[in-house]
Amino acid sequence: MRVALVLNGAAGALLGRPREAIAARLQQILAEAGHEPRVMVGQGPELCRALDAAIASDAEAILIGGGDGTIIAAAERLLPENRAGTGRPLGILPMGTANLLARDLGIPLSPEAALPALLAGIPRRIDVALVNDRIFLNSSLPGIAPRMVQQRERMRHDPGPLKWLRLLRAFFRGFDRGPRLHVVLQADGRPVRLVTRTLAVTNNPLAEGFAAIHTRTALDGGTLGIYAARIDRRLDLWRLIARIVAGTWQHDPAAAALAARRVNVISRRPRLWVANDGENHFLATPLRYRILPRALTVLVPRTDPDTPDMPEL
Repeated sequence: MRVALVLNGAAGALLGRPREAIAARLQQILAEAGHEPRVMVGQGPELCRALDAAIASDAEAILIGGGDGTIIAAAERLLPENRAGTGRPLGILPMGTANLLARDLGIPLSPEAALPALLAGIPRRIDVALVNDRIFLNSSLPGIAPRMVQQRERMRHDPGPLKWLRLLRAFFRGFDRGPRLHVVLQADGRPVRLVTRTLAVTNNPLAEGFAAIHTRTALDGGTLGIYAARIDRRLDLWRLIARIVAGTWQHDPAAAALAARRVNVISRRPRLWVANDGENHFLATPLRYRILPRALTVLVPRTDPDTPDMPEL
């Protein structure tokens, strides 16, 4: 099989590691499995050109190594042919920070382990969500989340423990001092007035559990999940955080949850910052959310116990 593999050279998993050596090892795994590999590494505009070249090639499968933002860039390019029913599958090598979609798909979180698992995998169709025609595969977050994304980028090269402590401090400051969103949600036509500091629209509803690294009840249910936190007192915030850690946050009185196929977020502001899968966008209001059922084909590992062992680096 002809395989195009594109690696984001700026992905978190490659920071401090020799990206050429990793690319060579992944190419070796592909060749040893009998495939015809074309491996490309880039970042910024170079990455966009590599993605365009991979899509324009005669590759029968497109594999992408990067974080959730890189996966979105590849999915945007593959979506037209996928929706036409002739699309090639997208394989995800998790190389970001959270790798939420890879977790939901059961893909090993090491790229060296994920590659052979995907080569022996099977295609699966999943939903794609949109806000103002920009796609997201995990979540779209107006409110304080775009500030968190900016903080993450500023601390990209900080050591691990220091980075997470600073992000946690920025999170608390956002809830404590950040501006409130005054919005009206139209969920499948039903209006809901809401005042919150954070709002989340997810591609399929979330399952219970630790919300920072969340899982979803399905990836092809054709429904958006809508979540907001109504925080009036600091006590409400601390109680909600405790329940987030415990995995019972959906039962907290400060947490509001809805499900719908279409959602409009109406605001008095002409534009809102929105974080789509960790990438910030400044979008005109109202924010119009919808879902495209089973619009993207991805590769997932087989659950067959007879799947052969995976090679390691």
